[in-house]
Amino acid sequence: MRFWRLAGILALVGGINGLLGQTAAVQIPAVHGAVLSGEKVNLPEGLKGKVGVLVLGFSRSSGDVVAEWGKRLYREYNSSGDVAYYEMSVLESVPGLLRGYVVKKIAQSVPAVAKGHFLPVLDHEKEWKAAAGFKAADDPYVLVVDGAGIIRGRVQGAATDANFAELKRQVEALAR
Repeated sequence: MRFWRLAGILALVGGINGLLGQTAAVQIPAVHGAVLSGEKVNLPEGLKGKVGVLVLGFSRSSGDVVAEWGKRLYREYNSSGDVAYYEMSVLESVPGLLRGYVVKKIAQSVPAVAKGHFLPVLDHEKEWKAAAGFKAADDPYVLVVDGAGIIRGRVQGAATDANFAELKRQVEALAR
């Protein structure tokens, strides 16, 4: 009896949160890797005290759009000590024998100034897709993350003026 009462209370709270537009906090998957410039990156630990902006691409076709986000983020936040941003190609589905080659080709296409913000992700693709709210392989997914690695905002699609303005609004709200 006690179990069912607790289950009912939890369901009620969940329903109220849903009505209020509140969702359960979603933690980003852990990443232990290196950006293309060679520096080690550990997420979410590396976001402590900062707002994180993570631009995820899940297909080769999303690469150009992810790069456009990277250019805009560089112009806006490169000198910021409060915002850490990464372009992240999620490559787990690339066959293991080809991953090194794919990472090398990506590194050749990324400008030197962007290599310190480009993080290949070689595992946890399923978890990243769930965290991003994955729908279309060729879309980029932009996550706004707090210093604990909790997703606090999202933008999906091209780096249009409207999408970038929405991203900046989310970053500024979190930075307060």
